[in-house]
Amino acid sequence: MPDCYGDYDKTSEEKQAYGPVSDASFGQPRYQYRTAADNGENSFRGQTATYYGGGYQMVLPSKARNDTQIVAETTVKQLRDTMWIDRQTRAVFVDFTLYNPALDFMVVVKLAAEFPSSGGAVTRCYTRMVKTEHIYPRTWGTLALVLECCFLLLILGYMALEVRLISRMGMSAYFLRFWGMYDWFNFLLFWGASASRFHAMVLAGQLPFPPDGEIFVNYEPPAFYIVQWKNILAVNAFITWMKMFKYMSHIPFMTHLMKVVFAALPDTFGFIFAIFFVFFGFSLSHYLAYGDEVKGFQTLSDCFLTLYRQMLGDFPTVDAEEESNRLLGPAFFVAWTAIATILLLNMFIAIVIDGFEKVRSEVEKIGFLHFMNNQALPPFQNALKQLRKLAEGADDDDDDDDDDADGAGREVRISLRVLYFPFFCISRRGA
Repeated sequence: MPDCYGDYDKTSEEKQAYGPVSDASFGQPRYQYRTAADNGENSFRGQTATYYGGGYQMVLPSKARNDTQIVAETTVKQLRDTMWIDRQTRAVFVDFTLYNPALDFMVVVKLAAEFPSSGGAVTRCYTRMVKTEHIYPRTWGTLALVLECCFLLLILGYMALEVRLISRMGMSAYFLRFWGMYDWFNFLLFWGASASRFHAMVLAGQLPFPPDGEIFVNYEPPAFYIVQWKNILAVNAFITWMKMFKYMSHIPFMTHLMKVVFAALPDTFGFIFAIFFVFFGFSLSHYLAYGDEVKGFQTLSDCFLTLYRQMLGDFPTVDAEEESNRLLGPAFFVAWTAIATILLLNMFIAIVIDGFEKVRSEVEKIGFLHFMNNQALPPFQNALKQLRKLAEGADDDDDDDDDDADGAGREVRISLRVLYFPFFCISRRGA
């Protein structure tokens, strides 16, 4: 072949102007290359490659007029007739934004058509749904922003307490603790999410809303950072709630549970290290056997995910494996399910049981009912007894004569001392 064009690569991307030359383009080719900054685009990861934000951009009219459809159709026909898409083209993106004023939601839509060097076209629709108040705060959005700032101040206060604890314990002793590293990772995610949120607002502040119909306004960059803000918060929500184990570790039966987990950690890491080689070996064998025919095994990462689903009991590709290779299909399936489900999962259960036995031999397990009956409820029961004594003393005083008023006062004062004394004892023990 006289001309051969490879896969897309940023370093070899064509940037020369091309197309017909007309008076409207001032003697220059019609299709001029625009950088990512000119287009207001981020890099985009498609199904066959990751594309730089630059390219040759054409804007179609969208203003509500009678001739808008005719002008758009004419522009598309001119692009087709002048070979705007040729053999060098590796991807075409159609970007537009939809807005629902009733729900105040903005949907950034990207229609992608990728053209691999092997031929054909791979199409997909990508959407990012964003609440407009998140990037253009007005009523409740402003209130939510103020509350977020107050929450960040609380995070700063909590970080100051941790810094003081570091000064008391020492840097190495503090970060050798599991919860020390856990807390600061939690803080970093909070600040990372806030940075993504405010960066999206800064980017959106440079864009008009609502836009003029004659120009294209790309809301994809702020929408991208809003989506990342939500993703980071989703991960951090789980991490934050897992800190409940830190504060509940003072309860005896929760302490027992945490000791079981930490006792099983060394063997668990060794188990994960061993299972990685099993996963990688089976993934490589499935990739070589079915990579060209079965969709779930086209890449090594797809093989890892498909095998993990099979280990948990989901078998989406079993029939396709057998149709692809009647000999290796059933053989690989039986070998993987036998090793992964019967052997590896039972080994993990055995590791947890062994950790439980180690902890049980060292400390006595205190159940929830035992803890409530012997440690949690007695202070409240003592307080109720003192209140009853106080009430009974008050009833006796009502029956006494007026001459015994001073004695009643002494009895009341003595009862008050007895009532509050146990609480002071509990406070001192806690300190």
